[in-house]
Amino acid sequence: MKIIENKKIQEKYYKKVLNNGLTVFLMPKTDFYKTYAIFATKFGSRDTEFIPRGTSEYIKTPEGIAHFLEHKLFEQEDGNDASNLFASYGADVNAFTTNSQTAYLFSTTSDVSSSVELLLDFVQTPHFTKEGIEKEQGIIEQELLMYLDQPQNIQYYGILKALYKENSIRNEIGGTVDSIKEINEDLLYTCYNTFYHPSNMTLAIIGNFDKDEMITLIENNQNKKSFDEPKEIIRKYHIDDDQVNEKNSYVDMNVFIPKATIGIKFPYKKLNPLESLKRFTALEILIDLYYGESTEIYEDLMNNGYINNSFEYSLYYDETYGHLLLSVDSQTPDSFIEKNKEILNLIKKSDINEQDFNRIRKLYIARAIKRFNSLEYVANSIVESHMDGHNIFDYIEILNKISIEDLHNVRDLFDDKYISTFIIFPSDYK
Repeated sequence: MKIIENKKIQEKYYKKVLNNGLTVFLMPKTDFYKTYAIFATKFGSRDTEFIPRGTSEYIKTPEGIAHFLEHKLFEQEDGNDASNLFASYGADVNAFTTNSQTAYLFSTTSDVSSSVELLLDFVQTPHFTKEGIEKEQGIIEQELLMYLDQPQNIQYYGILKALYKENSIRNEIGGTVDSIKEINEDLLYTCYNTFYHPSNMTLAIIGNFDKDEMITLIENNQNKKSFDEPKEIIRKYHIDDDQVNEKNSYVDMNVFIPKATIGIKFPYKKLNPLESLKRFTALEILIDLYYGESTEIYEDLMNNGYINNSFEYSLYYDETYGHLLLSVDSQTPDSFIEKNKEILNLIKKSDINEQDFNRIRKLYIARAIKRFNSLEYVANSIVESHMDGHNIFDYIEILNKISIEDLHNVRDLFDDKYISTFIIFPSDYK
């Protein structure tokens, strides 16, 4: 097994690519009682256009199919649910779907080997029936209808639809009531056979186990199964141009206080994985220099009533998109928007204080090291960074080397022409 190590922070883990293409990461932590494992495929809500395994033509699948498939894999051929089997081993199991991946995970303090075997087996043994699909369609339809009554969900996807014209990030991960009705057995097996091949999957385990015994268990499990030869998956993504879809939009809902969101869309730039990670890091530091709770700007916003404790800001960055969202619950949403547009323009024009920069950079390094105390964070980050083309230690290395000039290089992204706004007004708002 290959060792991936950062000697400065005294952390390391092991990597092995199996004969069937499955990438395995193991990080023994024998001083922990708990073990956490995540088994993920690079298949998310954005992967709706691709060439299926064994064919040569693109197909387009319904929105929400990756999330639907995640739900269906828990159903066993004998009618049992994988969650019940994990519970019998004393393990907690869960799963999630994002824009770029679907992941299955568990944590346990006992019988780790049985839980790892079960994780591999239930994910790699699909069983879809017409009756089961129809039942799941009803369940997910109720979920989706419930989301329509949640202001936070409407707020999030409202601003994304305002920012993006075609990029799949604007589509809800669960799909729509209409799109999930198009899902059938053939489509599920097509997606499964294309994206759930071991060569498109990653297994990461961290916690209390012996690495040699664990890799032997995993190899034995995989050797009992038959898989086609690894093959590159050809996908089609829609990259937006620089223009936002709508500058200003709003809806009325049953809320007490208006909910305002500002989104700034960062123009697409083709970068290699480390360049992309560096750009993200420069952006998050730059944003914190202005919006961090210890800054004068944040204090001014709070003291003058532009923001309150509901204020949030989040940076999202991926190989096909990037944006910053600022949101607040406010009786004066227009004031919040205008004031923050001023600040976003200020970011573009202002010089960066070296002392403030060094303080934030050191804080980021300390946070990054502290996160290694979380098994869940480390395992999830190992998987995500691998899928993005780098490793978990690269972020710390970039933080050690990043400069004020790197922040200056992303300042031009903060331009009014890249900004959209979205407001949820109370139905009786005047």
